Order: sequence, then structure tokens, then C-alpha cells
Amino acid sequence: MKETKYILLSLLVLFILGCSKKEISYIGQQGEYAANFDFPAYKVYAPAKVFLTNRSKNSDKYLWEYEGGKTLTRQGEILDQSTSEKMVPDTLFYELPGIYHVKLTTWQGGLKNDVSKTIVIEKQPPQIIVPENIGIFNEVTFSAKVFQYPGGTVTYDWDLGEAGTSTSPEPKATFQTEGPHVIKLTINDGEETLSTEVTIDVKGELAKTIYFTDAVKRQVYKYKLRTISPSTVEEVGITTGYNAFGLSVRGNKVYLSETGYGTRFSNPPFTVADGYLKSFNLDGSGEMIITRPVATTLDYRDDPWMNTVDRTGNIWWTTRNYGVRFTNSNTPEGAYPTTSYNITLAIAGEAVNTYFASDVKAMGNEIWVSYAGTTGKGIYKFDLNGVYQSKFTTDIQNHAIRTFVVDTINKHIYFAINRDDAGRTVGLYRSDINGANIVPVDVAADMKIGVGAYSNQGAAGEFVYITNIDIDVDEDGNGHLYYGYRANTDVSGSGNPATISATAPNSGIKRVSLKGGYTPEFLFKGYAPYGLAIDQVKR
Repeated sequence: MKETKYILLSLLVLFILGCSKKEISYIGQQGEYAANFDFPAYKVYAPAKVFLTNRSKNSDKYLWEYEGGKTLTRQGEILDQSTSEKMVPDTLFYELPGIYHVKLTTWQGGLKNDVSKTIVIEKQPPQIIVPENIGIFNEVTFSAKVFQYPGGTVTYDWDLGEAGTSTSPEPKATFQTEGPHVIKLTINDGEETLSTEVTIDVKGELAKTIYFTDAVKRQVYKYKLRTISPSTVEEVGITTGYNAFGLSVRGNKVYLSETGYGTRFSNPPFTVADGYLKSFNLDGSGEMIITRPVATTLDYRDDPWMNTVDRTGNIWWTTRNYGVRFTNSNTPEGAYPTTSYNITLAIAGEAVNTYFASDVKAMGNEIWVSYAGTTGKGIYKFDLNGVYQSKFTTDIQNHAIRTFVVDTINKHIYFAINRDDAGRTVGLYRSDINGANIVPVDVAADMKIGVGAYSNQGAAGEFVYITNIDIDVDEDGNGHLYYGYRANTDVSGSGNPATISATAPNSGIKRVSLKGGYTPEFLFKGYAPYGLAIDQVKR
């Protein structure tokens, strides 16, 4: 018995091995015999490639007939051939729209069976090809995908809305308003007229954006620095306190430092520490308190003034009397840190009575801090760990610098002083990047402090003056310096808070060209800015 099983198994293996050497050219004849096939289940448009699926059962011979069609080989060659004897024919190719019949005849020995089916090859409706990145005042080119009869012509009738009309196959268009626009196309292919339309979104001009705080409304606003289309001031949706002195932008976030009520030497109840640091997204969403002074041992002299964010994500800020502090900018409601550094502590020989660490800027691997005190003046440099590195030894070190910004393209420092110093009056100045060769930028009469000029908020020796300045500069060094101007008629006095009018008709944001020949001009009025920063990415 075992020997018989072994012989049968050996014969089966030999049979299988023998069959594996031959190509199977027909379906075995076991079971029911039938002819059938499937078309694609989706719509097919001319010029069309059609793939057929053979559903026949137990056939050993086939004949496909597809009159009106051609054969597309696997090599991509189109043959003027409309029959096939393969089990599955090559791809069928139809040049023109229409109704076509496909017939399959099969044989099984002496038996014959056939089946016919109808396929509809539709005409491709016209399709508008929309160019990418459509922006106002930028010329773009439209095109269309249409069916064209061999040897025929297609006529085009475009309605481009405010961009006009055209009969060109590829019209050029320029849009002057952003937002949705409807583009319509009517074509005639020699047989019929067809129409289509599409709604496009025209983007506004890509531009940098100024963010600023306003003393009157106590809100944050933004203004696009467009050059070819008008811009308007927009509310961001972030509220502030009375003295939102500092703004900075890093990545997709804006950082705000609020000083609270007390900005000058004060007595209770204005000595309370009531400032904070917060961040929010560029669109005003995601508002988050980073930290605030809440300890009973802290007072108004510990409140944040101006701020900056370094490349590691730490936010640094100055305080009225107690130097510079920093913390992680992504930590919500973090503990208020102790002083990181102060020139009275870090540098031997500096005056003990130096106050007013004012502005702060992240400069690569360094933090630059300006001082605006009676003896503490100029700009000092520290590393990202708060270790003192150096200070300027040029003329800039003789000035009480309330705020500054560095133009790394043109190699300049712009700075504002809040008291007459070293033979120079209150105003805006520019130096070389090493602090030498100081020249005036804006020292006009209205930049003086007091009645009929710049706001006298604070007191002599500690005027608030200009709290933030920033620049918009391109790779060729062209651009502007921007700064907030608060007229004394709009914001004034030594109170906590200052006396603030209901409107700010004489205040606003001013600018001057970075190329010299300085002629200050108002970008706009109606706001009394404190904090000011530019998102340097065109969006």
C-alpha cells in the first residue's frame, strides 16, 4: 500500500513540473462554460484608453472585435487594429467621443458563445487650468484642457471678471483686488458650444507686518507694509494694560511685555507689581501668559519693560531698576525669575546708582542691553547664559539709550535717547555698527519732550519716550526705520497711569528711509504707540 502511494505522488509531482514549463493559454474546461467581460466602471473621456477584464469561464479560444477602436500596445504604439485573439486584449484606444460596441466570441471545443456590450466614450468637458499663487497686481496666465477634433479648431471666449475678456487659448490676467473671483470660459469645438467656470482666490500682496500697541484703546494692532496696494490698520484682538512698552516677533508668535501702572518713582498704591509677559500667534489666537511678578517682595521696579526672544526660545526682558531676566517663552504661567544680570553687579567699576536697563535685543549668540540712566548709559553685551562679554567704547556709550535696533545689512545702529546728553539733544540717531560716527535721524522740534512736542510721560531723567523701534530692510539695504510718536497733547504727565486723551489725532507711526537724507514722515496717525515690532517674513 505504501509503495502504491509513493508511485502516485511521484507521478503528480512530474505532472506539475511538466506543466510549469509551458505557458497556460486557456482556462481549464472544468465546470460551466460561459463568455463574459467587463468595461471600466467609471466615465471614459476621449481620447480614451479602455482596459477590458475577461470574465469568461472554461474557454480555449477568443476573438475580440471593437470596431471604431484601435489597439495600444504595451510599448505605447497605436495600431490601426480592432480585433484580438488574446485571452485579454491590449488596451483599446478611442480617439473620438461616441457610442461603440465590443464583441467577445469564445469557443470550448465544438461549443461557441458570444457576448456584445456597448461603451460610451464621452467628450471631455472644458477644464480651466488655474495658475498657482495668484496675487494682486501680478500677471498670471490661464489655460484650458479641451477636446479637439482631429484637424478641427477650437474657439475660446474668456470672461476674466475685473481682468477683462479674451479669445486667446492662454489669456494673461492681472487682478487688482484680493479675494474670490469667478473665471468663465465658453468654447466651441466645431460640433457644439460648451461652458465652464471656476472660482479663484486672489491673494493680497505679500508683505511684512508692523505690530504695535496703542495707549488710547489699549489694544494690539497690525499694519501690512504693502508697496503696490493700500493697507489699513487692523485690530489683532489682544488687549493690553496702560503701558505695553515692549513687542517682539519670533517665528509665528508675537511677544508682549506690559509694565502695568507704575513707570516712575511711585508711592502706594502704584508700587504694586502688576506687569506681565504674554505671547500670541500672528493672527491673535493662542494668547498665553508666560510669567508675571506676583511675589509680595516685588514691586513696580520688577515689572517687564522691553523684551526679545533668542534663537533657543528664551524670552529676555528688562526691568526699571533690577536689570535683565529671562525664562522659557513656551512655558505658560511660569514662576517669575530672579535677575539674571545687571551692570551694577556684573561689571567691576560700574556705578552702583545706575538704573534703567531699557531695551534688549537678541543678536546671534549675544544679548545686547541698552541703559538709560543718569550714569549707566550705552549698550552692554552678554552671552546667552547672562555672562558679561563687553560694552561699546565708542561715542554711543555716552548716551542714555531708551531703545535701539541693529541694521546688519547697512552696518548701522539706530537709537533713541531720552535726555540731552554729550552735546546731543533728545531724538533719534544713527551710528556705525561699532557705535562710532553718530549722525542725527530725527531731532526736529516735535521730538523734544514737553508741551507741543513728544509726550512727557514719566519725569525728567526717566521719560518713557520711544520704547521700541524697528527696521524693514531688503537684501540691498533699502527700507525704512519705524518708530512710534505719542504727542504730548494725546499722552502726558507723570501720573500712574499717564493722562491719556480719548483719541490720538496727533500721534502715530513715523518712518525715515535707511538710505540717509532723513525726512521723517507719518505712515499713519490716530494711534499712540508704545511697543512696536516688525514680522520680517512676507506673508
